[in-house]
Amino acid sequence: MFVILFVFQILLTIFVEAQNIVVEIPNGAIQGRKEYSLRKTKTSFYAFQQIPYGKPPIGNLRFADPEPAEKWDGILDATKNTKICYQQSNMYNVPNLVELENEDCLYLNVYTPREPSQNNALPVMFFFFGGGFVNGAGNFDFFGPHYLMEHDVIVVTINYRVGPFGFLTTGDTTIAGNYGLKDQLLALKWVRDNIKYFGGDASKVTIFGQSAGAASVTFHLMSKQSEGLFRAAIAQSGSILCPWAYQREYRDMAYKLASGLDPSFKNTSSPQELLDLLRGKSAAEINTVASSFKQAIGNEQVVQGFWFAPAIEPEHENAFITEYQYDAISKGHMNKVPLMIGICSEESIARASADNFLSIVRQYEHDVSTLVNRNMHLSDPVLKKQAGEAIRDIYTDGLLQNNPGKAVRYFSDTSFTRGIIHHAQLQSQFSDVYFYQFSYHGQIGGNRPNLPGAYRVGHAEDNHYLWVSSNHSYLDRYPELDIKTSDRYRTLFTNFAKYLNPTPEPSELLDNITWPTVKPDDFQYLDINETITLQRNPKNDVYPKWVNLYEEMAVKPYDTF
Repeated sequence: MFVILFVFQILLTIFVEAQNIVVEIPNGAIQGRKEYSLRKTKTSFYAFQQIPYGKPPIGNLRFADPEPAEKWDGILDATKNTKICYQQSNMYNVPNLVELENEDCLYLNVYTPREPSQNNALPVMFFFFGGGFVNGAGNFDFFGPHYLMEHDVIVVTINYRVGPFGFLTTGDTTIAGNYGLKDQLLALKWVRDNIKYFGGDASKVTIFGQSAGAASVTFHLMSKQSEGLFRAAIAQSGSILCPWAYQREYRDMAYKLASGLDPSFKNTSSPQELLDLLRGKSAAEINTVASSFKQAIGNEQVVQGFWFAPAIEPEHENAFITEYQYDAISKGHMNKVPLMIGICSEESIARASADNFLSIVRQYEHDVSTLVNRNMHLSDPVLKKQAGEAIRDIYTDGLLQNNPGKAVRYFSDTSFTRGIIHHAQLQSQFSDVYFYQFSYHGQIGGNRPNLPGAYRVGHAEDNHYLWVSSNHSYLDRYPELDIKTSDRYRTLFTNFAKYLNPTPEPSELLDNITWPTVKPDDFQYLDINETITLQRNPKNDVYPKWVNLYEEMAVKPYDTF
């Protein structure tokens, strides 16, 4: 009996050691764990979670540029996620959100399909989550890398500051802002310096993101600070040209937050007095007041810009962006790397289920000037009304409230599609650009309204074909075509990361298609549906009309589009 127990103990020890692995980096030792794909193949991979890349942004580092993490003693337990940055709402439906929220949140996760070795030199895919710059985290439970691990790439996900902690600014160097983007930058530098210890090649980094994460990707394209940290980029349903990805009234937002925390705070107070007030309050107090601001679903937010979002900084040593987005991209002031960028077929279809959907549409009919985006820079009420009527006529010759599908299309185009297509056109003058539309409506993506005049695939639906989440865990239980679409989508992404080309050679899975780049005079794109096909000129029934409207009526220079 003793011999049997002794042998069992040895086998158990070997098993435990096989499930856990330690990697040494300059800051210290990190213990990860062995994980398995949730598919029938049970592909194994290694997960290293909650590795600090920045010092806790507390005290004098609150509303300040992040600083690199310090060294630690012993072995860091990197087998679970226990912290996320403060959130403006529980968008991810986290049961224990209050327990997880923490200012000490600058952590990243590394997932590798092979046992870490400096001899591997695998391509790296570095992901920015979405969430309107006010929500989100890179945690394992939200973005499980299981399916991407089948493609022999290393995946990195991160937390970055959101809401006021990440994007509040006073418009000067007191609170320069863009701290969420600067967190991302610091994490990219961490990858440059450390990914080799996990088997990654720092010269083969592709950044990718969805929604606000995609806008973040494109901000890194235009920032000199990010130069040399990645060689390719993928933007899912977001761009620097989307109107929501830019904070125009940053001073008002900062002082509104201060007066919410202290009613005696004066609008004439200095930026330094504002900073002192904010640093004297708890993170929970700041977050509670900021969360009371109207968010997201209203026209004023998505069409005109989120309360907390990237802003143009004054020139200073650590400034992340100092040039207006439209000018930068149209003049080629960017990191000229290959870009894969795309949309879902009806980004705003979920709006049709919102309680205030019809009331917003009726508001448009009552005052058509509310259809006009602020980036047209129209102040004359007569011109604004004329522009509103022209916008309404793009979609219907009657009332929008009698055509809810057309109203949804307006939401999709003005919030997402128009700016993303225009981004692809502008950047195609300076680098290779691959454009796609995700049109496949499957069970994985969830149930969306079916409205006459609108398409079916909504914002973030494509994410479920890339990632494992608590709601979408077992790919093999879905219909065969859902599985095939997921395999296709992941293959396109990982091919691009490996070869800078999503279709480097004929592939039966990809219907032997060769996906061409966008040309200024020939806009071809890949439509991902039950089959994958090449098409020309996305949203061609409305997009040229928007371009003409801006040319005829908008006041230049543009900031977004």
